[in-house]
Amino acid sequence: MFFVIYSVKRIVYILLLLSLGTRLLAQGVVEGTVSDARTLQPMEMVNIGIVGGTNGTTTDSRGHYKLHVTESDSVTIRFSFTGYEPQNLRVKVKGSLRMRNISLRPSAQQLDAVEVSDEKSRESSFTHIDVERIEAAVGPTAGVEGVLKTLPDVNSSNELSSQYSVRGGSFDENLVYINGVEVFRPMLIRSGQQEGMSIINPDLVSNILFSPGGFDARYGDKMSSVLDIAYLPNQGRIGGKVSASLLGASASVHGSIGRRWNFIAGLRQHSNRYILGSLDTKGSYTTNYTDFQSWITYTVNDRLEFGLLALFTRNVYGLVPESQTTAFGGFNQAMELDIYFDGAEEDRYRTTLGAMTFRWRPTDDWNVSGNISVQNISENERYDIQSQYFLYEVGMGEQVGETERFDRGVGTFLEHARNRLGTGIYAFDLNASCRALLGYWQMGVKLQYEDVRDRLREWRLVDSAGYAIPTTTFEPGDSSNVPNSPILQQYANSLGGLGTMRGTAYLQREIDLTTRSGAELKFAAGLRGTAYSTELESHDSVVGTGLRAMVSPRLSASYKPHWEHDLLFRIAAGIYPQAPFYREYRRADGSLNPEVDPQTSYQVMGTADWNLRIGDRPFKITADVYYKYITDLIPYTIDNLRISYDPDARAVAYATGLSLRINGDFVEGLESWASLSIMRTQEDIEDDEFGWLDRPTDQRFAFKVFLQDYIPDMPWWRMSLSMIYATGMPVVAPYGRQENALRLPSYLRVDWGNTVQLSRFTRIGDWLQKRHVSDVHVGVEVFNLFNFRNVISYLWVTDIDNMPRRVPNYLTARQLNFKISVLF
Repeated sequence: MFFVIYSVKRIVYILLLLSLGTRLLAQGVVEGTVSDARTLQPMEMVNIGIVGGTNGTTTDSRGHYKLHVTESDSVTIRFSFTGYEPQNLRVKVKGSLRMRNISLRPSAQQLDAVEVSDEKSRESSFTHIDVERIEAAVGPTAGVEGVLKTLPDVNSSNELSSQYSVRGGSFDENLVYINGVEVFRPMLIRSGQQEGMSIINPDLVSNILFSPGGFDARYGDKMSSVLDIAYLPNQGRIGGKVSASLLGASASVHGSIGRRWNFIAGLRQHSNRYILGSLDTKGSYTTNYTDFQSWITYTVNDRLEFGLLALFTRNVYGLVPESQTTAFGGFNQAMELDIYFDGAEEDRYRTTLGAMTFRWRPTDDWNVSGNISVQNISENERYDIQSQYFLYEVGMGEQVGETERFDRGVGTFLEHARNRLGTGIYAFDLNASCRALLGYWQMGVKLQYEDVRDRLREWRLVDSAGYAIPTTTFEPGDSSNVPNSPILQQYANSLGGLGTMRGTAYLQREIDLTTRSGAELKFAAGLRGTAYSTELESHDSVVGTGLRAMVSPRLSASYKPHWEHDLLFRIAAGIYPQAPFYREYRRADGSLNPEVDPQTSYQVMGTADWNLRIGDRPFKITADVYYKYITDLIPYTIDNLRISYDPDARAVAYATGLSLRINGDFVEGLESWASLSIMRTQEDIEDDEFGWLDRPTDQRFAFKVFLQDYIPDMPWWRMSLSMIYATGMPVVAPYGRQENALRLPSYLRVDWGNTVQLSRFTRIGDWLQKRHVSDVHVGVEVFNLFNFRNVISYLWVTDIDNMPRRVPNYLTARQLNFKISVLF
């Protein structure tokens, strides 16, 4: 482990030295100020970069900028800031200083209710993620979630999945919005192999906000986090992007039709077959993920806009397994498991979503927005697989270099499933905001109906020592002497579902104050209330839960002193209840328990945020500390990605931790960051014998790096590196919970990507321009650079001594990926 971490550090240091060790031989300087065209006030943190280049900078607190550019006949410089219309400036640079002052106008499409800037997100619990970081992300699940996994407090130890847990929460505790519409995910998925791709198309994303906790009352009833995604079409001429790699292909197009219609649409085709070839389980994999998404807006006038969000995904996963060989154990006792398979698996998942939205500004002080959405998820899981295994102990042979295998066990697994799950979510959401004395009022209501239809039929038989061996019990004179049936280790056969009606309302007041000394204070106090009623169906019997209500007060405050250093302090506290959806009601045998109360998380957290400059480059250091206490917790276990709740049990839990993050331009014009998380989360299940035990998401320590780099003398080349190191999380053995929880090994993964921009070569750039192509990016990626064998779960078998043996299920090995993108 020390060697691996040391190697990662060496690579990072070498790349940094390469980037800092060379300089452009001939440079010019463009300098000036950027101001708001409306107020004439200087604008801080405006993004400034060369179109088609890698150099970039941002303005300081006085709106001043200085940009170094390579000498050339002319270059185009782009000025952009969230909520303002971008502006391009073409200048000639011949080694001398060029002064250029710029004024940016607020975007005509900007609506105050959703207006977001880096400074505003800084005052809240949200982190603003630059969309360009998504394009630089590298890995099998690169995209929005690929970037999220490098942030502090976000835990994921599976590169095949876009699922993540936040501050000790489960996968089911995260809110995801696309253009204000809450998006739900399939529930039957058991492993990353089945998942395909994230529902978020990174080619369509224009803005990303993420909160790991302490979010405002306008966001819904989940206990852990919020991911708020905006798809916004680019106004102007039609453009797009076409990409292809060994993992699939994608295409997107955006633009305007006339002055009122704007659109953006994307199509993706993805297959993990190449990646899955590195797993221990060999066989014929079929992975086919297809999706189409579009966002279309129609602008009636400056005050009214309509939008249509459409989404369709189809995912097919098939496996005809053949064999598996897994070596495990240590020097003292090396083991090997050989498995031979019969049978097949075929899973199908389909998601459709349609939403009609509107944004209306009746007066200069009021903003109203709303949406009507329909989402349907269809899941089918079918498999019949027989696994015959042979367990060996590997020892030294008689000759040097030879090994011998000694039989330690033999057995058979037989697994069967015919599961179907259909989910429909129908929602109406209305929100409003208005200016008030020293701030804003925000309010909203939402009605949502959920319909779930579940057919669960699965069983599992394990025939090995200590498990299920049919026997015959003889009694003299009894004519019914027959062999006893083997006991199924897992059995479920149920037909169920639910219908839930939810109503939600919230009210929030925001106040902004400035003291005589120049210090800035912001307060936000909100109250959210939810009422819901559920009818559960199980084998034609209907049980109602009655009307239940949840109240969620939330409070936050930020303080920015008028100091020489740009520091901001923030505290937040609130009650975050989460009502059960469906899985929380379902027992292991498929029956439903209607007596399930909402889980409730009491949270308090503090943040210190420091904007600073090292040299002439902007950096930010953020520190968070938090504590959560959870009541009415429904205990669960996690096997790979499958969450199994125990609705008959109740528990209390806590999660506490500290996180640190530094981000900025380690290399001029390219943002990178490093983050560190320390956390502890435990639960105490009522009426058990153990007391406080570690929860399944108890990941004690994580260190992550996202690095971008380039060499000034090679502006056509760009490198990105993503590294995650995290301690292992607890797992539950078949023989039950233990005081000293068994843990997975630590997770270490480094993904490395390199991209060449062909337009930076003069002849190629001229040739592309004549064919109306903006740029072509050609890249090569190395997944799992150090080929570290990460473990996602265990397969449990019993040897001839009736001792349980845990066999690791390894994740993917080192692989190469080639990709190409054409921008027009």
